[in-house]
Amino acid sequence: MLPIKRVVLFKHGVGYFQRLGSVEDDQLIELSFKANQMNDVLKSLTVLDFNGGTFAALSYDSEEPLERRLAELTMSIPEKGAISAFLDRLKGARVSVPRGSSELIGAIVGIEEVSRTQNDAVIKDAHLAILAEGGRLVRVPLLEVEELRFLDESIQRDLQTLLDILISGLRKDRKRLSIQAKGTGKREVSLAYVVEAPVWKTSYRIVLPATSDEEPLLQGWALVDNTTEDDWQGVSLSLVAGLPISFIHDLYTPRYRQRPIVEVQEEAAVAPPIVESGMLMDMAGEELDDYDEEACDEFAPAAPSRSRMAKKSARMAAPPEPMGGAVSSSVEVHTRTQEVGDLFAYEITQPVDIARSRSALVPILQAEVDMERVALYNPEIRDKNPMTAFRIKNSSGLTLEGGPVTVFEGNGYVGEAMLDTMRQDEERITPYSVELGVTVKHDVTYHRENFTRITKSGNHIYKHYRQLMKTKYEFASRLDRLVGCYLDHRFSYDVREETPDPVEITDNFWRFKIELAANKPTTFVVTEVSEQYESIEIRGIVLTAIRQMVSEKLISEAVKDELEKIANKAEELTKIEEIIRKKEQHEAKIEKGQKRLRENLKSLGNTSEEAKLRQKYVSSLAREEELIERLRSEVAELRNKYDQEKKALKSMVDQLKLR
Repeated sequence: MLPIKRVVLFKHGVGYFQRLGSVEDDQLIELSFKANQMNDVLKSLTVLDFNGGTFAALSYDSEEPLERRLAELTMSIPEKGAISAFLDRLKGARVSVPRGSSELIGAIVGIEEVSRTQNDAVIKDAHLAILAEGGRLVRVPLLEVEELRFLDESIQRDLQTLLDILISGLRKDRKRLSIQAKGTGKREVSLAYVVEAPVWKTSYRIVLPATSDEEPLLQGWALVDNTTEDDWQGVSLSLVAGLPISFIHDLYTPRYRQRPIVEVQEEAAVAPPIVESGMLMDMAGEELDDYDEEACDEFAPAAPSRSRMAKKSARMAAPPEPMGGAVSSSVEVHTRTQEVGDLFAYEITQPVDIARSRSALVPILQAEVDMERVALYNPEIRDKNPMTAFRIKNSSGLTLEGGPVTVFEGNGYVGEAMLDTMRQDEERITPYSVELGVTVKHDVTYHRENFTRITKSGNHIYKHYRQLMKTKYEFASRLDRLVGCYLDHRFSYDVREETPDPVEITDNFWRFKIELAANKPTTFVVTEVSEQYESIEIRGIVLTAIRQMVSEKLISEAVKDELEKIANKAEELTKIEEIIRKKEQHEAKIEKGQKRLRENLKSLGNTSEEAKLRQKYVSSLAREEELIERLRSEVAELRNKYDQEKKALKSMVDQLKLR
């Protein structure tokens, strides 16, 4: 088997493996994979011969059920009496059996049991009956047959296939892949493929300087898992970050097409017609691998205060030298980086050895970086205290993949953090403990100012005013040093007033930088302004609203006069609407009385009294009809007047200028 010499691990759960080695003349190369890896192998396998050779067809164990594969063969091996029962099933097969210095050649007739007596016991011996050349029937004791060769090559192939199927059934999770290399002489070849692999992970150590003479040190490690069946010895290792597309597609499972059934047409001696076969295919679907990010740890518990640390360190022997220098000299890093399209790769320049089913920590980074210790206050993270954090600028020359960070200061552990992926020269603030030496209080007040202006849009006047939200932060520091503190303020409005500009703006926060004096309180106020308004419908405006705007000094006398005209015109329209409504109600009342009279007319007979009553009803109906006609005429005139006045009102509204 060719050894693995190059491994490229990706962040989305696959690995690229390259096997390198030499073959000589025509040679069969066999590999073994897990069953769930076969789809990826068949999708990505690439074979190369660097010295002019070629590769014939690649063969691999089928995914068909064992019973179906066995059923397709013409022979089988019984569970009991394997040799005798197996040979008995191959009646007629030509074989060659060595007999002393000669060779018996013939066809198998079968297995015969011959009884003999030994020490008063009957023993049955199996004999192989062979029809030899010349028509001779020869019986050979099966115990004396040490070698038997089948002369029919098809039987040899079927027997070998049968044994291969049976052994593959014992190793259901392993599938063999055979590659035939063809050529002359010794040649260098390469086999490469992509299969599922554990996601490589990163972890960092940061050593903050104890004195101003030292520089902060960042050290990075990659965690790599070898879950293959091979030991990695002298492997060239690359670790790639990014999100290339990768998916699983079922190439391994056999597919069968649905075919039409053509019946023989017995009544006519003609050939069957050629019918286009159906294309229904049992295709397996495709799915995208999830980009499986490692779960982030929570913030570490608060680091001990300086006084407690001092008491504890007094009971411990001081180390011989600062931790930063020891860390820097204890690890040798052999890494270079490379941009691969949209991906970023760490190339480990020294060969790596990792035994199978083992994992390793590989150093990938050690550099002095631009970093300062700061405080970060975000009330949504912790309400009473800011977090101790480091503001880091990635000056390492590498892209930093995200991962957990263990923070040391001087010679001691002070906390842990999570570092997001950082490109070169990016800056990030990362908390690693709670700054108990600083406490924070904050409260919010709201204030609505008077109306400042009015605007007009369509049929509405908008009275604008400002809503102010003031957030007051009070920091109380008990530390004996100046602290640079970043304040993350979640903004509600878009406008600031009487507030310094933030140093950064995120999607949800304004980030301000504040200097916290030693052992003193510090106050910081953020004032946010929101422009809001109240709306008034111009056509429905009333005189009281106009007078209110005059008192608020929002409109001039000329605008006041125009608005009063509009209000009066709107009042006239309202009166016309009321008159129309009353006349229509009167008409409806009359029509209701007429309906009653008509019903009474239908019930009258031909008597003289009923004739007089009929005449009275008819006269009343006539008078009411005249009244209805007059009411309808008046309503029509009023509606015409209403439409004219409404147009006039619209014109007055459209021509209204607020300045």
